[in-house]
Amino acid sequence: MINNNIYLTIFLFSSWFQLYANDTERKKYHLLISSVGHINVEQSAREINNAPNIQFLYGLTNNFYFGLNYSIGENGYKRSEYLPSNSPSTVRIYQFSTSKNSETFSINLQYFLWKSIYSSLNIGMEKGFTVERNNFALIRGNSITTEPFALKTVFDDRVFGSIGLGIRQEIFSYFLLAFEYQRGYIESGKFNQHFTYNPEYYSNNLPLMLESYLFDTILNGNKLRNSQFQQFYLSAGLTF
Repeated sequence: MINNNIYLTIFLFSSWFQLYANDTERKKYHLLISSVGHINVEQSAREINNAPNIQFLYGLTNNFYFGLNYSIGENGYKRSEYLPSNSPSTVRIYQFSTSKNSETFSINLQYFLWKSIYSSLNIGMEKGFTVERNNFALIRGNSITTEPFALKTVFDDRVFGSIGLGIRQEIFSYFLLAFEYQRGYIESGKFNQHFTYNPEYYSNNLPLMLESYLFDTILNGNKLRNSQFQQFYLSAGLTF
Protein backbone atom coordinates (compact mmCIF):
# COMPACT_ATOMS: atom_id res chain seq x y z
CA MET A 1 0.00 0.00 0.00
CA ILE A 2 2.83 2.40 0.86
CA ASN A 3 4.60 1.64 -2.44
CA ASN A 4 1.40 2.30 -4.42
CA ASN A 5 1.02 5.66 -2.68
CA ILE A 6 4.57 6.62 -3.70
CA TYR A 7 3.90 5.83 -7.37
CA LEU A 8 0.55 7.66 -7.24
CA THR A 9 2.16 10.73 -5.67
CA ILE A 10 4.84 10.89 -8.38
CA PHE A 11 2.20 10.50 -11.12
CA LEU A 12 -0.07 13.20 -9.72
CA PHE A 13 2.87 15.52 -9.14
CA SER A 14 3.97 15.08 -12.76
CA SER A 15 0.46 15.53 -14.16
CA TRP A 16 -0.10 18.72 -12.16
CA PHE A 17 2.96 20.56 -13.45
CA GLN A 18 2.46 19.44 -17.04
CA LEU A 19 -0.56 21.76 -17.14
CA TYR A 20 1.77 24.77 -17.01
CA ALA A 21 3.92 26.18 -19.79
CA ASN A 22 7.68 26.15 -19.15
CA ASP A 23 9.55 29.18 -20.44
CA THR A 24 12.96 28.28 -19.00
CA GLU A 25 15.59 28.06 -21.74
CA ARG A 26 17.99 25.10 -21.54
CA LYS A 27 21.00 24.04 -23.55
CA LYS A 28 20.65 20.92 -25.67
CA TYR A 29 23.59 18.85 -24.38
CA HIS A 30 23.99 17.73 -20.76
CA LEU A 31 26.95 15.60 -19.65
CA LEU A 32 26.88 14.31 -16.06
CA ILE A 33 28.97 12.13 -13.77
CA SER A 34 26.96 10.63 -10.92
CA SER A 35 27.47 8.98 -7.58
CA VAL A 36 24.70 6.39 -7.18
CA GLY A 37 23.17 4.64 -4.21
CA HIS A 38 21.29 1.45 -5.22
CA ILE A 39 19.07 -0.24 -2.62
CA ASN A 40 16.92 -3.35 -3.06
CA VAL A 41 13.70 -2.67 -1.16
CA GLU A 42 12.73 -6.34 -0.70
CA GLN A 43 16.22 -7.90 -0.66
CA SER A 44 14.98 -10.50 -3.16
CA ALA A 45 16.98 -10.00 -6.33
CA ARG A 46 20.76 -9.72 -6.21
CA GLU A 47 21.90 -6.17 -5.62
CA ILE A 48 23.81 -3.94 -8.01
CA ASN A 49 26.91 -2.56 -6.34
CA ASN A 50 27.19 1.21 -6.24
CA ALA A 51 29.52 2.58 -8.90
CA PRO A 52 30.01 5.91 -10.73
CA ASN A 53 27.68 6.60 -13.67
CA ILE A 54 28.25 8.62 -16.84
CA GLN A 55 25.15 10.13 -18.42
CA PHE A 56 24.68 12.01 -21.68
CA LEU A 57 21.40 13.82 -22.39
CA TYR A 58 20.21 15.47 -25.60
CA GLY A 59 17.34 17.95 -25.66
CA LEU A 60 14.83 16.89 -28.31
CA THR A 61 12.83 19.94 -27.25
CA ASN A 62 13.38 22.56 -24.60
CA ASN A 63 11.63 20.37 -22.00
CA PHE A 64 12.07 16.82 -23.30
CA TYR A 65 15.46 15.06 -23.10
CA PHE A 66 16.69 11.69 -24.33
CA GLY A 67 19.61 10.19 -22.45
CA LEU A 68 22.07 7.31 -22.26
CA ASN A 69 23.45 6.21 -18.90
CA TYR A 70 26.42 3.90 -18.35
CA SER A 71 27.66 2.51 -15.04
CA ILE A 72 31.27 1.37 -15.20
CA GLY A 73 30.68 -1.27 -12.51
CA GLU A 74 33.37 -2.96 -10.43
CA ASN A 75 36.46 -4.63 -11.85
CA GLY A 76 36.98 -8.32 -11.25
CA TYR A 77 39.09 -9.42 -8.30
CA LYS A 78 40.44 -12.45 -6.47
CA ARG A 79 40.57 -13.14 -2.76
CA SER A 80 40.82 -16.03 -0.32
CA GLU A 81 37.78 -17.10 1.67
CA TYR A 82 37.20 -19.61 4.45
CA LEU A 83 34.70 -22.42 4.89
CA PRO A 84 33.40 -23.44 8.33
CA SER A 85 35.20 -26.34 9.97
CA ASN A 86 34.15 -28.69 12.78
CA SER A 87 37.67 -28.85 14.16
CA PRO A 88 39.60 -25.86 15.55
CA SER A 89 42.82 -27.39 14.22
CA THR A 90 41.48 -27.60 10.64
CA VAL A 91 41.17 -24.72 8.20
CA ARG A 92 39.29 -24.89 4.89
CA ILE A 93 40.25 -22.22 2.37
CA TYR A 94 39.51 -21.52 -1.29
CA GLN A 95 40.01 -18.81 -3.93
CA PHE A 96 37.02 -16.62 -4.76
CA SER A 97 37.18 -14.63 -8.02
CA THR A 98 34.68 -12.60 -10.01
CA SER A 99 34.65 -10.96 -13.41
CA LYS A 100 33.60 -7.34 -13.87
CA ASN A 101 30.15 -6.89 -12.32
CA SER A 102 27.44 -4.26 -11.70
CA GLU A 103 27.99 -2.89 -15.21
CA THR A 104 24.73 -1.33 -16.40
CA PHE A 105 23.39 0.55 -19.41
CA SER A 106 20.09 2.39 -19.51
CA ILE A 107 17.98 4.64 -21.73
CA ASN A 108 16.43 7.68 -20.04
CA LEU A 109 13.51 9.88 -21.03
CA GLN A 110 13.24 13.09 -19.01
CA TYR A 111 10.58 15.78 -19.09
CA PHE A 112 10.97 19.08 -17.28
CA LEU A 113 7.76 19.84 -15.42
CA TRP A 114 8.55 23.21 -13.94
CA LYS A 115 11.75 25.25 -13.84
CA SER A 116 14.53 22.76 -12.81
CA ILE A 117 12.22 19.91 -11.76
CA TYR A 118 11.83 16.92 -14.09
CA SER A 119 10.32 13.44 -14.17
CA SER A 120 12.04 10.44 -15.78
CA LEU A 121 11.34 7.05 -17.29
CA ASN A 122 14.31 4.66 -17.31
CA ILE A 123 14.80 1.24 -18.92
CA GLY A 124 18.08 -0.58 -18.53
CA MET A 125 20.08 -3.79 -18.38
CA GLU A 126 22.77 -5.15 -16.10
CA LYS A 127 25.45 -7.10 -17.94
CA GLY A 128 25.98 -10.69 -16.79
CA PHE A 129 29.13 -11.80 -15.00
CA THR A 130 30.89 -14.88 -13.65
CA VAL A 131 31.96 -15.95 -10.17
CA GLU A 132 34.41 -18.81 -9.64
CA ARG A 133 35.41 -20.74 -6.54
CA ASN A 134 38.39 -23.06 -6.87
CA ASN A 135 41.79 -24.03 -5.40
CA PHE A 136 40.13 -25.58 -2.35
CA ALA A 137 42.58 -26.63 0.33
CA LEU A 138 42.36 -28.35 3.71
CA ILE A 139 45.00 -27.22 6.22
CA ARG A 140 45.81 -29.39 9.28
CA GLY A 141 48.86 -28.31 11.23
CA ASN A 142 51.75 -28.20 8.78
CA SER A 143 50.02 -30.27 6.07
CA ILE A 144 48.01 -28.89 3.16
CA THR A 145 45.65 -31.12 1.16
CA THR A 146 44.17 -29.80 -2.07
CA GLU A 147 40.61 -30.78 -2.89
CA PRO A 148 39.59 -31.59 -6.50
CA PHE A 149 36.52 -29.33 -6.50
CA ALA A 150 35.50 -26.17 -8.36
CA LEU A 151 32.30 -24.15 -8.62
CA LYS A 152 31.52 -21.70 -11.42
CA THR A 153 28.42 -19.49 -11.28
CA VAL A 154 27.32 -17.69 -14.45
CA PHE A 155 24.86 -14.81 -13.95
CA ASP A 156 22.82 -13.83 -17.01
CA ASP A 157 21.95 -10.32 -18.18
CA ARG A 158 18.87 -8.86 -16.51
CA VAL A 159 16.63 -5.87 -17.15
CA PHE A 160 15.17 -3.20 -14.92
CA GLY A 161 12.86 -0.23 -15.23
CA SER A 162 12.08 2.77 -13.05
CA ILE A 163 10.40 6.14 -12.83
CA GLY A 164 12.06 9.08 -11.14
CA LEU A 165 11.75 12.63 -9.97
CA GLY A 166 14.72 14.99 -9.95
CA ILE A 167 16.07 18.49 -10.05
CA ARG A 168 18.83 19.69 -12.38
CA GLN A 169 20.11 23.25 -12.26
CA GLU A 170 22.43 25.15 -14.55
CA ILE A 171 25.08 27.21 -12.73
CA PHE A 172 27.09 29.99 -14.39
CA SER A 173 25.60 28.90 -17.76
CA TYR A 174 27.98 25.93 -18.23
CA PHE A 175 27.88 23.82 -15.05
CA LEU A 176 25.22 21.41 -13.82
CA LEU A 177 24.23 20.10 -10.40
CA ALA A 178 21.51 17.46 -10.12
CA PHE A 179 19.75 15.12 -7.72
CA GLU A 180 17.30 12.38 -8.71
CA TYR A 181 15.31 9.73 -6.89
CA GLN A 182 14.19 6.62 -8.78
CA ARG A 183 12.02 3.67 -7.85
CA GLY A 184 11.33 0.63 -10.00
CA TYR A 185 11.47 -3.12 -10.57
CA ILE A 186 14.45 -5.33 -11.34
CA GLU A 187 14.60 -8.96 -12.46
CA SER A 188 15.89 -11.55 -10.03
CA GLY A 189 18.30 -12.66 -12.75
CA LYS A 190 18.84 -16.21 -13.95
CA PHE A 191 22.05 -18.01 -13.11
CA ASN A 192 23.65 -21.39 -13.71
CA GLN A 193 26.02 -23.22 -11.40
CA HIS A 194 28.60 -25.70 -12.66
CA PHE A 195 30.18 -28.10 -10.16
CA THR A 196 33.35 -30.01 -11.01
CA TYR A 197 34.80 -32.57 -8.59
CA ASN A 198 36.43 -35.99 -8.36
CA PRO A 199 33.93 -38.47 -6.81
CA GLU A 200 36.70 -40.90 -5.95
CA TYR A 201 38.32 -38.34 -3.67
CA TYR A 202 35.10 -37.75 -1.73
CA SER A 203 34.20 -41.44 -1.65
CA ASN A 204 30.56 -41.81 -0.56
CA ASN A 205 30.22 -38.15 0.43
CA LEU A 206 29.61 -34.94 -1.48
CA PRO A 207 31.71 -31.78 -1.38
CA LEU A 208 30.49 -29.47 1.38
CA MET A 209 29.50 -26.67 -1.00
CA LEU A 210 27.56 -29.01 -3.32
CA GLU A 211 25.83 -30.58 -0.34
CA SER A 212 24.76 -27.15 0.92
CA TYR A 213 23.50 -26.18 -2.56
CA LEU A 214 21.36 -29.33 -2.91
CA PHE A 215 19.97 -28.96 0.60
CA ASP A 216 19.09 -25.31 0.02
CA THR A 217 17.48 -26.06 -3.37
CA ILE A 218 15.32 -28.90 -2.02
CA LEU A 219 14.36 -27.05 1.14
CA ASN A 220 13.86 -23.51 -0.15
CA GLY A 221 13.65 -23.76 -3.94
CA ASN A 222 14.57 -20.66 -5.92
CA LYS A 223 14.56 -17.83 -3.37
CA LEU A 224 15.36 -15.09 -5.87
CA ARG A 225 12.47 -13.21 -7.50
CA ASN A 226 11.78 -9.93 -9.22
CA SER A 227 11.75 -7.12 -6.70
CA GLN A 228 11.53 -3.39 -6.18
CA PHE A 229 14.57 -1.15 -5.86
CA GLN A 230 15.33 2.51 -5.33
CA GLN A 231 18.24 4.67 -6.49
CA PHE A 232 19.61 8.06 -5.50
CA TYR A 233 21.67 10.03 -8.02
CA LEU A 234 23.91 12.93 -7.01
CA SER A 235 25.39 14.42 -10.17
CA ALA A 236 27.62 17.17 -11.48
CA GLY A 237 28.55 18.01 -15.04
CA LEU A 238 28.62 20.38 -17.99
CA THR A 239 26.02 21.78 -20.35
CA PHE A 240 26.64 23.17 -23.81
